[in-house]
Amino acid sequence: MDLTVIQKEILQELINIYEEKNRPVKGTEIAKRLNRNPGTIRNQMQALKALNLVDGVPGPRGGYIPTSNTYKALGLTYKDTIEVPIYKGNKKVEGVCVEKIIFDTVAHEKACSSMIQIRGDTRLFKEGDIIRVGPTYHNKIVVFGKVIGRDDINHILLINVMGVASVPNIKVETVATKDKLIWIEPTTKIKDTAKILYENSISGVPVISEGKLVGVFTHHDLAHAISEGMEDEPVEKVMSKDPVTITPDKKIYDALMLMEEKDVGRLIVVDRDGKVVGIITKTDVLKLIGGALFNKILKNIRD
Repeated sequence: MDLTVIQKEILQELINIYEEKNRPVKGTEIAKRLNRNPGTIRNQMQALKALNLVDGVPGPRGGYIPTSNTYKALGLTYKDTIEVPIYKGNKKVEGVCVEKIIFDTVAHEKACSSMIQIRGDTRLFKEGDIIRVGPTYHNKIVVFGKVIGRDDINHILLINVMGVASVPNIKVETVATKDKLIWIEPTTKIKDTAKILYENSISGVPVISEGKLVGVFTHHDLAHAISEGMEDEPVEKVMSKDPVTITPDKKIYDALMLMEEKDVGRLIVVDRDGKVVGIITKTDVLKLIGGALFNKILKNIRD
């Protein structure tokens, strides 16, 4: 890509200010640094946006930010490059990654379409292909749908969106149950624990001894105990003695992946000293994705 001297100067200064202040950069800031007329910078930015070398952020706190192409055009290494994968069926398409996801019809009764801008060869895809995009890095957005068109010049796939999922970029401690955490001791009888599960509408409970987590008792353990006629026995005889735990500073996506890996429905949240500080379940995550926990999250963030 052939750029003029002034364009290269503008892009270099944009990168300098952006990496220094970690926010969108005003055209006037670049003009001041380069001792140029702000109108000149503004005109050049329009041309650079058309070349996909800068992105514009609207609003009073907006400005310009460099794209990965900015670094390439100047022969620099883009230190924050993150590759978002794209799949055909269940197979990852090698040599192709996603640059942008743009939803262009969301208020239509019967359809939702999206433009997927990629880095790579759009000719690897054809109309009718079922594709999956993501997860993205921050909010773990996954989009899947059917290819209904493509623009090989601008590297864009047009898809009919069949589904979108996202796990918000927040920590486990924001969602995990902490207040009125229900727990039992290893010596608690199984029949008494069954009553606790029923009365509180929960499917599992941590087992704690002298402040330390020693196990977890679930509906599965209860069913096993009943089948063996062990209702009057202590839970320590049937509980899972190696409960899966997570620390409160981990992200929700990490918790979901850990549940999937270990094939469990809940994680016990423990601090760095091994003290139980909460519990998070798959139901919590599903409510979070569906928006049902928004008020709780808002309250926790404000607190």
